[in-house]
Amino acid sequence: MPRVLFKSLKCFIVLLFVLVAAGFAQSQEQGLVIGKGSYFEMPGLNVLVYNNTFPEGHQGGVEIIQHGNRVATNGELRLSPSPGQWQPIPKLGIGYEARGVSPQGVDLKSRMVDTVDNVISLPCSYPDSSRMRQGFNPIIYPDLKINYTVQVKAQGHSFTITIDLDKPLPAEWVGRVGYNLELFPGDLYGKTYFMDDSCGTFPRQANGPTYLNVEKEAEALPLAIGNKLVVAPESDLLRMVIESPDLKMQLLDGSLKHNNGWFTVRSLIPAGVTKGAIKWTITPHVIPGWVDPPVVHISQVGYHPKQSKTAFIELDKNDISKHNVVLMKLQSDGSHKTIKDQAPEYWGRYLRYEYSKFDFTDVTEEGVYVVKYGDFVTNTFSINDDIYKRHVWQPTLEYFLPVQMCHMRVNQKYRVWHGACHLDDALMAPVNVRHFDGYNNEEESSTLTSYKPLEPVPGLNIGGWHDAGDYDLRVESQAQTVLALVYTYEEFGLDYDQTFIDQKNRHVEIHQPDGKPDILQQIEHGVLAILSGYRSFGQLYRGIIAPSLRQYVHLGDAMTHTDNKVFDDKEMREKAVKYNELWYKKVANRYSAVFDPGMNMDQIELVVPDLDDRLVFMETNPGRQLYGAAALAAASRVLKEYDPELAKECLDVAEKLWKTNKDLVEDGQNRRMRGQKMQILVELVLATDKKEYKDAICEFSSTVKRSFGWNGWNLGRVLDKLECPAFKDSVIAGAVDFKTNLDKMMAQSPFNSPMSHTEYMAFQQYYLYKGFPDIFTPKYLFSVINYLLGCRPGNTTNSLVSGVGVNSPTVAYGTNRADWSYIPGGTFWNAVNLVSPDYAEDKVWPFMWQEREYIITAPCYFMFSVLGADKLLNEK
Repeated sequence: MPRVLFKSLKCFIVLLFVLVAAGFAQSQEQGLVIGKGSYFEMPGLNVLVYNNTFPEGHQGGVEIIQHGNRVATNGELRLSPSPGQWQPIPKLGIGYEARGVSPQGVDLKSRMVDTVDNVISLPCSYPDSSRMRQGFNPIIYPDLKINYTVQVKAQGHSFTITIDLDKPLPAEWVGRVGYNLELFPGDLYGKTYFMDDSCGTFPRQANGPTYLNVEKEAEALPLAIGNKLVVAPESDLLRMVIESPDLKMQLLDGSLKHNNGWFTVRSLIPAGVTKGAIKWTITPHVIPGWVDPPVVHISQVGYHPKQSKTAFIELDKNDISKHNVVLMKLQSDGSHKTIKDQAPEYWGRYLRYEYSKFDFTDVTEEGVYVVKYGDFVTNTFSINDDIYKRHVWQPTLEYFLPVQMCHMRVNQKYRVWHGACHLDDALMAPVNVRHFDGYNNEEESSTLTSYKPLEPVPGLNIGGWHDAGDYDLRVESQAQTVLALVYTYEEFGLDYDQTFIDQKNRHVEIHQPDGKPDILQQIEHGVLAILSGYRSFGQLYRGIIAPSLRQYVHLGDAMTHTDNKVFDDKEMREKAVKYNELWYKKVANRYSAVFDPGMNMDQIELVVPDLDDRLVFMETNPGRQLYGAAALAAASRVLKEYDPELAKECLDVAEKLWKTNKDLVEDGQNRRMRGQKMQILVELVLATDKKEYKDAICEFSSTVKRSFGWNGWNLGRVLDKLECPAFKDSVIAGAVDFKTNLDKMMAQSPFNSPMSHTEYMAFQQYYLYKGFPDIFTPKYLFSVINYLLGCRPGNTTNSLVSGVGVNSPTVAYGTNRADWSYIPGGTFWNAVNLVSPDYAEDKVWPFMWQEREYIITAPCYFMFSVLGADKLLNEK
């Protein structure tokens, strides 16, 4: 480089540094202003105002991100001191209509963002009793009609929340409506609070005393009452002052009423007021010159010598410091040897962060390494050619799947994960109801079967896995899990045996080999659940689930979820059915299946004292019938030698379900249903090689190109068996188009991975490469696996698979979440929770399903993907 040019470039860099530093200092001095993300921001502090609309997930209303940590949320007008799930929430904005797509909607056109006066406001209301909550099912809205406006104005480091009502509260609601703000408990346990002249410590668990509210529900007495609350004064990172000069504030522990509750600050709206009904000023402490510390994301498991290796450096957008990245190899005496020392390559802005990459693909020597950037040093990770052969996919098969098995007792040496559960499955669901978790039976008079409402259905207490962090059995989850396990067995011949499974005696022993491949035993367990519906009804059920909200939120041994005794009292059953019909007519928007969970427990027990059996729901959904049939067809292939009779039944039922449902799914229907139809055809071709199924696939020529993203990975498995050139040409054309779109989508992130459903993406990438090797590469298979193992946005570095990697999530949203524990091999369905518009969050907290919830399918796809990566990397 010419000397003059070098000198000019150097001067330019210095000038740029000075300008950025000056801008940073100005923003610090200026305080909170409305930025491009339509929220208030300054270095070290963000205030979000209805950027998120999911209050039941502790993600809505007014929210505070302090020093890179979301410390408060759900600043909203609420009807309860500590509201939980399925309770009234306000309607946001004007002209909003329920669309059935999100937990809570907001009319963004009604959200006023005034950058001149530094104000964000939104009109809100509580609807009348006919209003439903979107996305889920109806909930109780009391006979309360109020309209109000929320206004948030920032000045300096403070902001003021003002609530204006259009008219005073009705007299009967005075003392019951208040403004709440929730404080994240995980950071505050053991910290101090000051309320006026009193002080205390945030308790680790909810403690009494309590009182009974007007609904006879237990509520916690306030920890403190006053006009000025100082939160965590001893912590510069967390200190916050909340002032309400005109109204008293209550500091409450919401976890007394709901295990997932947060600490709550609440002021009640007094009688007779409209303007300024609530007025709080909040001043979070901000450390001068704050920037989020750097984070380096690497795979918490490590890398194969042959695969690409990238460390991702994540920086605050105001971070102007620059460091080299140093790769060091750990020596046996504890010292480190520097292997690489170089500047990272700048990638750009993603969400709220600036990213650079450090590529060390050329390092192939086996050993243990760390990456250092400034003061940040990663956990150790390995480079070796057996990196995926132990301790990565195994926990899913050894722990997670056995623990999730329904209708079984699951032991692990001294430990009993749960007893034999739900042996009283199941009662036929009543007609004309909407269940609170999405199981609907709105037929006026038919259960779609020969069984009467609440009549016991024999034979359903077999097989299946508890899905997600609860205990229901959705047929599509069972089918998808079976399919993932079948593909794993067929593709990799997995004969791993570490579990004793005795179906006859409902007995499972973890780490006790029994001479049978564990994966075939798990496939058997899944198809037994799917077949049980067909055996009883001649069709597949929609799902089996608890009848009441009180049971649904059960945290504890699955065996205690019900009494395991079949409810077969005809007189009481008729009484319960009659009660349900009367109740449904009285309050059509109640969120009850069999009874109203809002009632007192003694009232419930007067109606149906022994009714705790789960309900089986039916539906008319040909696409879902075909998807279950696809799982049975696939299972028939791998069960032929393991259990020939069961394999034959699987295939017979699959073909019968195809014949009865194929004409009910039209080509013009949504891509999901078309995909379900294609899925069963592919599995039947592979199971039978019959011409009729091949011909049926070829009939999709007109739609296959545009639906390649949905079906392409699947079609690659049978393309060589088809004799329809035009169809094959359409598939190839679809593959080419999809590859272009896939590259664009993956390039949006420095990690080359989507934020959610990542396991399924990795699984698809394997088959896309296998089926279309001239078009696709395995690049994204590896990048998505790395994403799951720690290469993702946010200030935590753990993998997303419990018990896998040096740093893994050992607090998660599983069935044992009340113990702040985890299930090895459990995998999060949502890889990153995006707090809109740009904050990636992963709190060490077991009660936020959108962040750390296991689902039954995700770890199976993860297991497949890891085995696929290992196979490709070790091929000769």
